[in-house]
Amino acid sequence: IPSGEIYAGRSQLPPETLLQKMTQTGVLISDGEVWREQRRTSLRIMREHGLGKSLMEAQVNQSIDEMLHQLKSTNDGVSPFDMDMPIQLCVGNVINETLFGYHFKHSDTTKFEFFIRCITKHLQSVKDNVYVMIIMTWPWTKNLPIIGDKGHNDLTANISQYHEFIEEEVNTIAKNFDADHEPTNFVQSYLAEMKKNPELDMNNLYAIVVDFWLAGMETTSTPLRWALLLLVKNREVQDKMRAELLSVVGRERRIEMADKPNLPYFNAVIAEIQRVANMIPFLGFHRSTEDSVIGGKFIPKDTLTLPQIFSVMKDDDVFENPTEFLPERFLEKDGKTFDKKQIERLIVFGLGKRQCVGEGLSLMELILVLATLILNYRFEPIEPIDLTPIFSAVLLPKPYKCRVIPI
Repeated sequence: IPSGEIYAGRSQLPPETLLQKMTQTGVLISDGEVWREQRRTSLRIMREHGLGKSLMEAQVNQSIDEMLHQLKSTNDGVSPFDMDMPIQLCVGNVINETLFGYHFKHSDTTKFEFFIRCITKHLQSVKDNVYVMIIMTWPWTKNLPIIGDKGHNDLTANISQYHEFIEEEVNTIAKNFDADHEPTNFVQSYLAEMKKNPELDMNNLYAIVVDFWLAGMETTSTPLRWALLLLVKNREVQDKMRAELLSVVGRERRIEMADKPNLPYFNAVIAEIQRVANMIPFLGFHRSTEDSVIGGKFIPKDTLTLPQIFSVMKDDDVFENPTEFLPERFLEKDGKTFDKKQIERLIVFGLGKRQCVGEGLSLMELILVLATLILNYRFEPIEPIDLTPIFSAVLLPKPYKCRVIPI
């Protein structure tokens, strides 16, 4: 992106400031040198722990195995079944194992469910909150009655709830951390780096862990929930995916990321799910850090810009018949070759310096989890499917149940 780094700044106004306890911490809402240092350190640690490697694939597969065990013990294949919690727990355990080094058991999810409810409640409270918009326009109004309560105080109370969970987990690891032993999770690695780098501290560690949870859960669990809903509605697509998976992977082994190049239709479905779900229609406010020009228009320094992914994903000029679910749009006419031009237009993870750092892991989870589910189960509707999203900071599918039939 030409001059893309100029637009890598962040707004220091709500709603962005309502994601963390402190501004200019972590990766999501910081900018400048703080953002560069925290992002650089986080990426290095994630690579050391196997991001994009076979080690991470094995970790994802461990969570998938636990999800399959949960389905076998709780789903009878006949009664309507809600896949929401199995999916969220599967994805959450990949994040939790990476950050903290342990998994939640499906038989004891009280703590996990409370944390997820806090995040969901907060994201829904921020979106379309007129008081937040008032404070964004006139920051001084957060000191006024009603506006301040509804647009600031209530939301910061929500932040405190999920931060308490994160801080408790991080502090427990920090208390028992031994620098003489090799780190086994992200938090331990960051604590080790803190001893060498004065730019790193506990407040940034708390914020980065929150960032990974917020971004990691939504970029993976939400598309998976949309995926099953779309495949329940479009069962011919589900059947065609399964046939391709059986021809390439079979039933004697599990799918591997190495199989991806041999699954053109499956990959096209994944791409179309990401396009149709379009779970993050707006990528958050960016701030220009210098004067610049876009399309001949002068953009002064400190202008807030709002990347609108929705307008691209649903643009007739970019994707023909954009409201229809058509995986074939991502294939050449032979039905076997990826249409590279179309794939380049799929920008669900953003572009440039602010592109999601977890894109590779999210795509890996989406591929491995969905393929495993399709190979092991048939998903059938029990009532008409409603694809109207719930509007929050992300576009969520409405709660739904389906028949999850072992095959």
